[in-house]
Amino acid sequence: MRSFTILAALVALFTAALAQDVQGVPNYSPGDPLINIINTSPTSTHVYKVEGNSDNPSTAYGAGSASLPMATVLPGQTVRFQVGPGFIGAFTGLSGAGTRFELNFRSDSPNDYKTWYNSDMEFGMSNTTLGPTDGKPQINGHDSLAGEQDCLAKANAAWGSLDEGAQQHLLDTGYLDGSTGEDGALTAVHMDKQAGDKVVEFFQNTALMNSYVNPGSVAGKPSGRTAAAADLFSWSVRTKELTITGY
Repeated sequence: MRSFTILAALVALFTAALAQDVQGVPNYSPGDPLINIINTSPTSTHVYKVEGNSDNPSTAYGAGSASLPMATVLPGQTVRFQVGPGFIGAFTGLSGAGTRFELNFRSDSPNDYKTWYNSDMEFGMSNTTLGPTDGKPQINGHDSLAGEQDCLAKANAAWGSLDEGAQQHLLDTGYLDGSTGEDGALTAVHMDKQAGDKVVEFFQNTALMNSYVNPGSVAGKPSGRTAAAADLFSWSVRTKELTITGY
C-alpha cells in the first residue's frame, strides 16, 4: 500500500509539472505574440536564457528587467511562452551557451505587420530550431526555419570535403573533435565568441549552418564571405506565433 501511495504521489507531481505549460506575461489575448517551446527529448530538461530589451513596453515580458528567470521545458513538454505585445528579446538554448534566437514583435507598420527573427551561433550552438508555427515561408518566399536540428550531423556532412591537412588544423583549434582522413568523422562540435576565422569559415560557409556563426556586418567586423553569409540570416514572417523546437 505504501509503495502504491508513493507511486501515486510521484505521478501526481509529474502530471502537475507537465500542466505548468504557460510562462511569460499573465494576460494573453488571441493575436498576441506567442512562442511555443517544444522539448522533443524524452529524458533531458531544456533550459533557455531569456532576455528582454530594456525599452520593452509594459505589455511585454521583461519590461524594465535586467535579469529574467530561465525558461524551463521538461522532457516531452511544450511550453506556451506569452511574450506580450511589443516584445523584443532573445531565447538562448543550453542556459545561455547554445544557439541564440533574437525576436522582434514590434512591427513598424500596423498595416503591414512583420515579425523579425534570427538565429545566432556566435556564442554557442545547440540542436534547436525556430520558425513560424504555421510553417509558412518568409515574406520573401524563402524557407522560414532558422537554426539546426543536428549541428554535428550538419558539420559531418561537410567534413569529407576538406583535405586531411585542413581537417587537422580545425581539430587543433579545440572547437571540433574527431578524426581525419577519408574515413574520418566528427564526434563533437563547439562554438563561442573566441573561435577563430577558420572555425567560423568552416561552420558558416563549408558546413552551411542555417544561422549566424559570426555576426559579420550586422554586429561585428565585416570580413569577406563570412560577412556576406551573415547578412542572409534575418528572417521576417507575417505571423505572431513562432515555435522553438529543441532536440
